Amino acid sequence: MKPNVIVFSVLSVFTILAVVPLSWAQSEENVDPRCRTWYRRVTTEGGVLNVRENTATNAKIRGTVPNGTVVLFNTGDRSGNWSEITAPGGLTGWVFERFLTYHHYGNRRFTGTMQVKTLDGGPVNLRSPSGEVIGPVPNGTLVTTENQTVGYFANVTTPEGRRGQIVTQFLICN
Repeated sequence: MKPNVIVFSVLSVFTILAVVPLSWAQSEENVDPRCRTWYRRVTTEGGVLNVRENTATNAKIRGTVPNGTVVLFNTGDRSGNWSEITAPGGLTGWVFERFLTYHHYGNRRFTGTMQVKTLDGGPVNLRSPSGEVIGPVPNGTLVTTENQTVGYFANVTTPEGRRGQIVTQFLICN
């Protein structure tokens, strides 16, 4: 064997060993379902990701998001090809799903508490079951959660003892 082939083979093996554990650790399969976040990371080949007004490749571009940016997944279309996202700064629109990878924050196992997490670092609303705002809960606050959700809401208790609901989109496992 030529020396260049040996070096290439060794480097290839190290690359595979470095990438496989990372992708396995980030996959949704090894995360408790209650701890799966709504966050995704933009994974282009170094370029920016176009954010469009709708799910058409010729739709108007609202803006772009750099590779590596963590965004909030809002919903997907029926085809599974498009995702509506919100990027830091509030840019919202549709992107190709294939340029998003699951991004996990916090613990992979549910411990009974969750942390409030927002893209911009602002607070979230604690709401009553009827939807009235009880008050803000600061980003980073640890809340105790019940083991059930109501639609997109989780029943929580704040450190001060306030009970209400927070949108699950803004909760990560502690």
